[in-house]
Amino acid sequence: MFQLKSINPKKLNSPLVSIVIPTYNRPGHLVRAIESALRQTYENIEIIVVDDCSDLDLDQFREEFPAVKLYKNSDNRGACFSRNRGLEIASGDYINFLDDDDELYPDKIALQIQKFQRSADPNLGMVTCHLEDYRSGNKQIVRNRVNGDVYRLLLSKFAIAGTESMLFKRSVFDEVGGFDENLQSSQEYDLFLRVSELFTVDYVDKILSRKNRSSDQISLNFDKKMAGAKYLFKKHDERYRQIGFLFWLKMRLKLRGLICRFYIGKWFGEKAYRLTIRD
Repeated sequence: MFQLKSINPKKLNSPLVSIVIPTYNRPGHLVRAIESALRQTYENIEIIVVDDCSDLDLDQFREEFPAVKLYKNSDNRGACFSRNRGLEIASGDYINFLDDDDELYPDKIALQIQKFQRSADPNLGMVTCHLEDYRSGNKQIVRNRVNGDVYRLLLSKFAIAGTESMLFKRSVFDEVGGFDENLQSSQEYDLFLRVSELFTVDYVDKILSRKNRSSDQISLNFDKKMAGAKYLFKKHDERYRQIGFLFWLKMRLKLRGLICRFYIGKWFGEKAYRLTIRD
């Protein structure tokens, strides 16, 4: 049985970090995610699991993980609702979202807190890291090299990898709100975009998290990916126009390209879809 390490009250500069794990009917994955959170070398953490009204036996999990705070939604509302509920419950000065099929490596929180504390930038709102991505069945290294004011870059890039890779100051959510519960995919990109509009970002130059493959992962649900892309472009369309007509046109063409790729995935399968992805 895993238990949280005791907190040393004499240890200075150790703000509380809340790790929020949304889950739905994946007990095996959830155990792995919780254990990765419990293995953090940073001691001052709380772990919050929000079950989206699944068949999960919470009493069994309470016995196995007594230090973890477990909550169940009264009805099925989706992962974004569960993340936002966990955010409301969280007591931490910093927030790390962790999907139940993903993992944190032991030094992740410690190194990202260190990055925050050593920064001279009072407007730093989020620190990310590199990650290992196994969703294709093979290991891929994703390097999130983002630093400073990256809002314009992210608007045009339309990509950011790994909800679990990000550590946020709790206070940023007072300004930007939580996850958009109307989005069916790319929720982390939308959140990162809104954060980067008001705050600077930074990264730890190490691989500190892991995305795992699961049978129901949204990254392979091409209908949801299409719906999410269309919603995102509509949501941020005014921003594109403010930058200029050519930028707006570029983004419209990018949307068409994304939709074509998603149709290829829907009609011909995952392997065909991945052939359309360029580094």
